[in-house]
Amino acid sequence: YYTASFLVDELRPFPAVFGPLIEAQIPLLPNKDNARSFKSHRSESDCNITTCQTWKDAGKGIREVFDKLTADIDLRENTRVADVSILPNGKKRVRDEFDNLLDVDRVVFACPANAVGNIHKAAGWLANVIFSTPVYADDHHPDSGHMHAVLHSDGSVIESPHREECLKRASNYVEVTERDDGSINIENQYNFGVQTPGPGVYDMPLDEKPVMLISHALGEGKSIDEGLVVGTANHARAHPLYSGWNVMAMLSLRLVQGRDGIYYCSNWTTPGNCHDMSFLSGLVCAHAIGARYPFAGNGEARKDFGRLRDLMGF
Repeated sequence: YYTASFLVDELRPFPAVFGPLIEAQIPLLPNKDNARSFKSHRSESDCNITTCQTWKDAGKGIREVFDKLTADIDLRENTRVADVSILPNGKKRVRDEFDNLLDVDRVVFACPANAVGNIHKAAGWLANVIFSTPVYADDHHPDSGHMHAVLHSDGSVIESPHREECLKRASNYVEVTERDDGSINIENQYNFGVQTPGPGVYDMPLDEKPVMLISHALGEGKSIDEGLVVGTANHARAHPLYSGWNVMAMLSLRLVQGRDGIYYCSNWTTPGNCHDMSFLSGLVCAHAIGARYPFAGNGEARKDFGRLRDLMGF
């Protein structure tokens, strides 16, 4: 089952309208239509989550996506932007932490709302009210939940009676337990087996790939073999809450979007907390400053593009 904690860091009702959309992209139950089937003791056309075609090249594909996104541009990594100011001639001056200056015609902020407020100091009171409004999951649970993640290949974190079945066929494994102090812990394991990265791994046959789990809020008394850890992640500002408050802030963004040649895209600029809309918000801003929309030939994609343009105030 999908857990609402993925979306809001606490168990609460999940908007049903999003279910079919997620199921179409990340199948909860692999079948002959969304995965590579094979004969087994279960049936003539059995499927495992590790054979889902949607994700079969994701470990390598994600890297290819970023390579294409940054091709032929001046990419500066590990460089913090200190501030953006508007010059008398209308250009924007970008200053980084090393006091390097860059004067540009337009600026697109693709970062958390609070970071915009820290950098764009002359945004004005209305913009600052909007930037300070969005609420994120880690505002409520800064030290637990989905704030911290461990990527690993240690299947022992799943209880042995359910381990084999979950590793093959479950997208999530959740344990809800009571801590020694009486509080409740929600442990979540994401099964990302088909995305296991690394040379000699991503191109292995799908049914031979090792497990890759992403663990959050491991329960008391449980541990992960350090030799099987691939990496860690911090999800601060990664998940705005699904709330009317955040939606109102997003809709208010139209009052300042594009003003003085400054644009805003990110997860908080969309009505939902998902990768697809966050990415699409970037395409919307890029299109607003002159870039060609890349999927004009796809009718359904074009509809989503138009909808989000309207919601973002373009």
